[in-house]
Amino acid sequence: MPAVELTARAAAAGNEEETQNLITGRVRKLEAPTPECIGSKSGDLEEQIDRGKLVRLYEQWPSKNIFCCWGLLMTGGSDDCFCPNICVWCFILVPCALYFGLVAPSLVAHGIFLLPGATLAVFCTTTGLLLCTCCTDPGIIPRREVVLATGSAEQLRVALGYDVLGEEGEGTISQKLRKEGFRLCNTCSIIRPPRASHCSDCDNCVMRYDHHCPFVNNCVGQRNYHYFFGFISCVLVLALMVLPALALHLLNPRQERAIRNAAKIDQRMSFFFYFLIGVGVLVAFAAFLSLLLWAYHLFLIVTKQTTKEFRRGLANIDEEPTLCAARGPQLFDPWAWIDLKDMSSARRRL
Repeated sequence: MPAVELTARAAAAGNEEETQNLITGRVRKLEAPTPECIGSKSGDLEEQIDRGKLVRLYEQWPSKNIFCCWGLLMTGGSDDCFCPNICVWCFILVPCALYFGLVAPSLVAHGIFLLPGATLAVFCTTTGLLLCTCCTDPGIIPRREVVLATGSAEQLRVALGYDVLGEEGEGTISQKLRKEGFRLCNTCSIIRPPRASHCSDCDNCVMRYDHHCPFVNNCVGQRNYHYFFGFISCVLVLALMVLPALALHLLNPRQERAIRNAAKIDQRMSFFFYFLIGVGVLVAFAAFLSLLLWAYHLFLIVTKQTTKEFRRGLANIDEEPTLCAARGPQLFDPWAWIDLKDMSSARRRL
C-alpha cells in the first residue's frame, strides 16, 4: 500500500507539474507580441523570440535614422549634435517664456484674456508641428535588405504600383518605367519613383523628397511636408504676436524708474544687458528669415515644385502638387520582427 500510495502521489505531482507547464506556456503565448512576423521562415514566433533570433526592425535599422519611444518616433541622422535643431527650439521657447512670464500676466491683470489665449494656442500649435516635422517618417522607401528581411515586397508593390526590387527582383528597370523617370538607387539597391531622391544625411530614399533640413534634423518629404509648411507658417504668426508685445513691454514709458535703476548697474552687469539686446536682435533676424522661408515655400507650392527640383531645374513629370497631394502610407513597419540572419544574408547579396 505505501508503494502504491507513493506512485499515485508521484503521478499526481507529475500531472500538477505538466498542468503548471501548460498554464505557463499559455501565459507566455498570451504575453507574446501580437504583430505578425513579416519575412520569418518559421511559424513558431514565440520560440524564435525566446532564443533571441528575432528583433524589431527599428533596433537593426540599417540607415542613420534615430528611433525613440520604442520605435514610435524617428528622426534623421545628424553629425552635428543636433545644434541647429536646438537653436530653433531656443528661438521659440526663450521669447515665449519671456512673453508668458512678463507680458501675459500684465495683460490678464488688466482684463485682457483673448490675446494671451490666442498666443498660447499658436505656441502649442507651433511646437506640435515642429515635433511632428522632426519625429515623423518623411516617406522613406526601405532598402533592399529591409524589404527582403521583412518579406514586404508584395505589399510595397501594391502600395506603390511597381516592384521596388526591379524586374524579377534583380534590380533592373523596364524601359517603360525608365521613360517615366524611375531610377535605380545604387546605395539602397531599389527602384525609386521620379520625385524620390536619396538623402546623404539620413542615407535613405525619400518619396517626393524636398530637402534635408538640419533645423528640424529630418528630411522633408511626402509624409511630413504638410507639417513643415504648417510649422513655418505658425512660427511666423507667433513671432508677430510675441516680439512686438515684448518690445512694447520692455520699452514702456511707465518703467522709467526701472530704466534709471538699470543705469546705476556696474559695468559687469551692463554686459549682461547688452547680451540680452544682442539675443533680441538675433531672434528678430531669425523671425525675418522665417518670413523669407515661408514666402519661398509658398512659391514652391504654387508652382508645384520641390526644393530640389527648383534648385536643379528638374521638371515635375507627373504634375503632382506638393502640399495638397496625398500623404501616402508608411512604407515600412518599425515593429516588424526580422531575423538577423535574413538581414545579414540580404546585405551580402547586394
